[in-house]
Amino acid sequence: MSKIKILLIEDHTIVRSGLSLFFNNQPDLVVVGESDEGQDGLQKIHIVHPDIVILDLSMPRGMDGFTTLQEIKRSFPDLPVLILTMFDDESCLKEIIRLGAQGLVLKQTDPNQLIEAIHVLTQGKKYFDSFFSEDAIQQCLKDSSSEDNKHHPLTSREEEILRLTARGYTNKEISEQLFISVKTVENHKSSIMKKLHLTNRAELVQYAIEKGFLHIQPPL
Repeated sequence: MSKIKILLIEDHTIVRSGLSLFFNNQPDLVVVGESDEGQDGLQKIHIVHPDIVILDLSMPRGMDGFTTLQEIKRSFPDLPVLILTMFDDESCLKEIIRLGAQGLVLKQTDPNQLIEAIHVLTQGKKYFDSFFSEDAIQQCLKDSSSEDNKHHPLTSREEEILRLTARGYTNKEISEQLFISVKTVENHKSSIMKKLHLTNRAELVQYAIEKGFLHIQPPL
């Protein structure tokens, strides 16, 4: 029986090691790669060809989980991504669905639910933690579907820069993270402000909060 190949993208070494040990002790699972940040994780997908990616959202170094998810789905649209996170609010659930994740499991959940989620996602289905009510899940799916049918003024790159700017990254930090020039970042910001009819950073942050682009990192 072939095993399900897992790539772990999680910045906490102890958590990542524990997950790897747990998965490798399952008869039909194997961890084929590990990464502590998004950009490296993206590169490893090309190398290890996983069946599923398990992704943390809170990664302060390099690309955060939301941006990493967006980049994975852009380059590997058919690759299942399971979010493993501390975030338990519905705005987070709605955002990861909008960005293309097929599932979400909370870090505080029963490990058996995590195993179940992996099996469900690799069968081409969706799985969301039982912490969320069925009504909440269906509403988030409906909202995401409705938004997909609307005209979005921002490009995917502009959404990334909006999120990073709202989280306090400087132009230089954004340029380094996205591998683009500072001038390109500035041009994208100018385009964002013009498209959204914003005049300053405070308005940009408020927009990001209202639209679900900005999430407060939970305490460790």
